[in-house]
Amino acid sequence: MNKALFWDFDGTLSYPNKSFFDALDKALLKNGYSFGNNKAEEFLKTAYSWKTPDITYVDKTNSLWWDTLFEKIMGFCATVGVAPADLEKVCSDFKEILTDVSNYKLYDDTAETLKKCMDLGYKNYLITNNYPEITSILEKLGIAHFFESFIVSSHIGYEKPRKEFFEHAKNVAESPEVVYVVGDNLNADIQGGKNMGFTTVAVHRCTESDADYYLENLFGIFNILI
Repeated sequence: MNKALFWDFDGTLSYPNKSFFDALDKALLKNGYSFGNNKAEEFLKTAYSWKTPDITYVDKTNSLWWDTLFEKIMGFCATVGVAPADLEKVCSDFKEILTDVSNYKLYDDTAETLKKCMDLGYKNYLITNNYPEITSILEKLGIAHFFESFIVSSHIGYEKPRKEFFEHAKNVAESPEVVYVVGDNLNADIQGGKNMGFTTVAVHRCTESDADYYLENLFGIFNILI
């Protein structure tokens, strides 16, 4: 029997962080600029693609995904006083800071859980709304080899909870008979999985949802797997 586990990343396998805000703040400071947090946070509410999941961008994936984001960042920076000559450098520094593996810390039970799931005959798949290079982050964290494949929104042009995203994941996993979606986001992970008829598992901070199961830690999944 083909059995699949669809794992979210940030907030599920790794502790949640404010990497986008921190990267923009640090990039601006590195280039001699400092603005109120409220302005940057308000901008970031819609800046990256998973904040606007209804928008399809299949023609702007991978490196073009960055181009789209950089265009938005440069537009924001220009409105708050960043000199035109500094705009590209801010974007370059932003990307370098954002894609630094030090931004991420795995939960203590992440690696052991993924390995044991494999030993039990499950195939692990990453399903994440994220930037294109996130797979290299998993390699640096030492967990990439636990995954059969990686489904990343910026690779395909659809964000969770879009049905197209989960249909793509299902096809990559070769239409498994058993699917568990494990995540910490009520809409992107839990609702997205439920829309497909998959078994949903809320973890960590996602305490109030209509998921099929809720787990305080990842290792608890062994109490529910069939």
